[in-house]
Amino acid sequence: MKVSFPHMGNAYIALSSLLSNLGAEVIVPPRPTRKTIDIGALHAPEFVCLPFKVNLGDNLRSLQMGADTLAMVSGMWACRFGYYGRVQHQILRDAGFEFDSILLGRDGIGYVYNKFRPTVEGNLTLGWFRAFRHFKRKAEAVDKLEIKSRQIRPFEGRRGSTSRALTEGLSLIHEAPSLEQIDAALSGALGLLEDVELDRDREEPLRIAVLGEIYAVLEPSLNFDIERRLGEMGVMSYPVMSVYKWLFRPLKTDPRITIDEYRARRIAKPYIAYVLGGEEHQTIAGTINAARSGYDGVLHLYPFTCMPENICRTILPRIESEFDIPVLNLCLDEHASPTGVATRLEAFVDLLRQRRRKRPPARIMKARS
Repeated sequence: MKVSFPHMGNAYIALSSLLSNLGAEVIVPPRPTRKTIDIGALHAPEFVCLPFKVNLGDNLRSLQMGADTLAMVSGMWACRFGYYGRVQHQILRDAGFEFDSILLGRDGIGYVYNKFRPTVEGNLTLGWFRAFRHFKRKAEAVDKLEIKSRQIRPFEGRRGSTSRALTEGLSLIHEAPSLEQIDAALSGALGLLEDVELDRDREEPLRIAVLGEIYAVLEPSLNFDIERRLGEMGVMSYPVMSVYKWLFRPLKTDPRITIDEYRARRIAKPYIAYVLGGEEHQTIAGTINAARSGYDGVLHLYPFTCMPENICRTILPRIESEFDIPVLNLCLDEHASPTGVATRLEAFVDLLRQRRRKRPPARIMKARS
């Protein structure tokens, strides 16, 4: 089985470990580029959201690289993402490709469990248990590295040094074959980040919560690597979602994620009482929590035709006014340009710096705590 899947931030590291430990040959497509988006947009419906087009381009490139099986998460919720897999795979078959599908969520746990019976050596249950342990350990390692990089990037002495250390560290995690080697790789990767030369004399960095549609938040090819841009501008970014949360939220194996989700729905209920199938509650609650925690601002990322986030877009001005926190909405589609995004981001950061100078000292101390 030569299996592949679309990119979602650095999720490929944990997913590759899971599938390879189940005996499959994993084909990871290249990071999405302008060419990926163009290919996806060529075959996708015109008004479908940008993540669909990028995922479709990823899948097409995987098939061109020799994949014979495509895996995709799917479901029965209101957001179109729940039907991505079925529609994309049909589009690719109509384009002349032949392959097998694994649609997690629609095919049922039993089907997916037995799908790897021919590839797992020995007991299938033990094989799944071993694969899941590696999967979880790598997801946790990636999460720790990403958090550490966000903490040090605003203070880096040489621009780009944090990103280079992070890339090298992620490569160490990706290549580690055993649990012991994953732990050793994480230790070495954290050491690389700690060795980055820092300039601690800089002013206290701005704090910005980054929220919105999860793919737009996590995939750097879609958001023009906005997390790196913010860090190199001296801003501490705090994404509400992470690859780890996205991977383990549907599995219900980490109670912290379930509790956070419950709290988000409770906080957002006065503004949005229904489940739309996306990250709408995290967006609304994340904005409120950012204001209560003394953050300087909120960055809201969403694809052009994303139904849940466009509904949030109409609610956020009220929250912005009630809680006195600036919000920058960035709408992304295949026509968005890095120059346009950078210009708006720089203007927003300048506004926040001017605003901080006028803030009461007590509120600044709250932001630092």
